[in-house]
Amino acid sequence: MKLFSKEAQQTLSSQVCLKSRDVDICVLNTLDGSMPKDYVLDCMMMYQNKDGGFGNGLYIDNYNTNSSVYQVYEAFRLLEMSGFDKTCEDKMYLDIINKAGNYLYNRCVMKDNKWNPNVKSNDDFAHSELFSFTKENEELFGYHPTIDLIGYSLVLFKETKAYYNKAMKIARRIIDDFYKLDKLSKYEIMGFSNFLRMISKLGLFTEDQKRISDKLTEYAEAMISLDFSDDELHPLDVMNLHSKKLDEARELELDYLVDSVAKFGMWDYNKGWGSERYPEADSAMLKWLGAVAVNNFYKLKECKRIEE
Repeated sequence: MKLFSKEAQQTLSSQVCLKSRDVDICVLNTLDGSMPKDYVLDCMMMYQNKDGGFGNGLYIDNYNTNSSVYQVYEAFRLLEMSGFDKTCEDKMYLDIINKAGNYLYNRCVMKDNKWNPNVKSNDDFAHSELFSFTKENEELFGYHPTIDLIGYSLVLFKETKAYYNKAMKIARRIIDDFYKLDKLSKYEIMGFSNFLRMISKLGLFTEDQKRISDKLTEYAEAMISLDFSDDELHPLDVMNLHSKKLDEARELELDYLVDSVAKFGMWDYNKGWGSERYPEADSAMLKWLGAVAVNNFYKLKECKRIEE
């Protein structure tokens, strides 16, 4: 079993501090214990709009300054990754998530138990083709990131909040929808796996957990790719799903992460925007170096591959 060495950790931290966005620096420093997680909240404030949603390029491949569901998903993902949950009484935290909850549950229209992750104003800004406001993209995302956001809401909001209760009702409806689905996209497998991780941690929907897990595992086994440099579904995208095939593949991917750090101390990022319409795609690839470093360090830490 290969470990991410102390030397590699130090180099990664230094390179992230030199080359990354403030939000990525703060999340990494929170994960490695070198900085209090409160600094992540300061970063979140930089991306939150007056309507409570998030925009302003929080998700790197979408330069839209306006709020969208997908940008809220990215904010909640980073908050939960940084260790925030409903037990936090920090005033700034409560202000941020309550405003975000108002945007999500009171301003965003849900159709067929799904939010559209994109907004029409995306097309007024530089963005990857995945974030063009099209029917095809809406169908491609499916229940992602809606189901993720429902899970994050159950983690981040106190049970006394209206947003928590709304999330519980929507979760029940989507779980019932899930059982009827005869196909799942890569994004939906990742989203439902993420949701399963959170309800398992919270002890919610206990009678549904095994059934959800069994169906997701079957789909994940059929779809996972062992070419860890491609853009397909990978074992670490579904870290909480377990079977002999998935567990063995996950160990291979973890070894790959340890071995594939570039000479400059971070991981390369080679995914493009799907077109050459926007010159900002080049700057986005540079920003992704820091974001990928955070995501990979988190995966290595969660799977106990960090040298102590």
